[in-house]
Amino acid sequence: MHIRPPFSALAGLGLAASALSVVAASTTTARPAPTRAEWREVFSPDGTIQRVHLNREVRSSLAPRSQVAAAEVIPIEVNGPSESRIDLVFVGDGYTAAQMSSFSGHVQSKFQEVMAKEPFRSHRKQFNVWQVNVVSQQSGVDNDPSNGINRNTALDMGFWCAGIERLLCVNEAKAQQYASAARDVDQVVALGNTTKYGGAGGAVATASGGNAQAGEIAVHEMGHSIGGLADEYSYGKGDRYQGPEPAESNVSTYTSAAMRQNKAKWARWLGQATPDGGVIDTYEGAFYHQRGIYRPSQDSIMRTLGREFNLPGREAMIAAFYRETRLIDASASAAHVTARTRLWVHPLKATASVHTIWRVDGHQVGHGDDIDLKEFRLSNGTHTVTATVTDTTPWVRSSTLRRSALTDTRTWSVAG
Repeated sequence: MHIRPPFSALAGLGLAASALSVVAASTTTARPAPTRAEWREVFSPDGTIQRVHLNREVRSSLAPRSQVAAAEVIPIEVNGPSESRIDLVFVGDGYTAAQMSSFSGHVQSKFQEVMAKEPFRSHRKQFNVWQVNVVSQQSGVDNDPSNGINRNTALDMGFWCAGIERLLCVNEAKAQQYASAARDVDQVVALGNTTKYGGAGGAVATASGGNAQAGEIAVHEMGHSIGGLADEYSYGKGDRYQGPEPAESNVSTYTSAAMRQNKAKWARWLGQATPDGGVIDTYEGAFYHQRGIYRPSQDSIMRTLGREFNLPGREAMIAAFYRETRLIDASASAAHVTARTRLWVHPLKATASVHTIWRVDGHQVGHGDDIDLKEFRLSNGTHTVTATVTDTTPWVRSSTLRRSALTDTRTWSVAG
């Protein structure tokens, strides 16, 4: 695929901090104006999230482009062609040539953390994972274990970014340049050679490679960059959202009654038990505001690290997976099809709920991965044969999403 731009200007992400003080701009209208590049999400060890604004000086220190050295690319897990998979690329900083085995272990650990979380676990076959061995001259990252310690590393990673101890920033331009050595890139995660809890986000998510809690950042980040989900946490004192209905599927200005009446947002999930605990409803406080805007559940991973995606979030993620990968990897040629041709499709069977239905001239004639047309004794003339592959997972209730993202069709014109 490609290195995609951030899904929205709201999704500056990350992982970090113990105690910190973040001054949030109190707004009475719409969401904050600065772009995603100006923000980082800051996570405390208990999983709670706030945002911090990076001033121009800090941003410029993270952005300069420079020539990067060649780097070895190691496939960690390849489930199909990059054109029809989501490519997750890990780069590392502060790992010397002698420490590449440690980096490999950290990559495996973080990847397994991601794939332990639904819906990634059930849709693992839709991902490719690559490790890019970035070699640093010195081991470790800046300002670890204390502020003022500098190291010569390939990606300039360091704690105390913007004056916040556990905010672990990286030269994003260099990280992306190294990541581009992989076959394709959809999401970049930069791991620092440290056991200290920390990380950050943005165009490149960062995490402490040697810290067992740090993998949640990649899950939260992909909630934004792949699923298009908004943050469900709030901050500030008494700020009320007065902007328009957000485009993101997991935040809304509608109360549950209005949502039902208008059949809007997550109305189809209201009252259902949700994987992150409790039931789906409209809970006030989300999208960086405390009042006037609602989230679907009390505490999903888009609000607090360590939690699960709620039902609307899970639905959005699955639909986004299929928008990237589609459901049919390959199919029989559409050229020179006769009434004696065997037609086939190779579905991307990410889950057991993927099914194929064959139709001739609109009439269902079979299921499975192939059919032999000679069995149907087609009459003279031209006939239309279709293979429709659908994921019927109950985790997607939207008929619109099922038609648009969870359904894929191939069509052949057959001379009888």
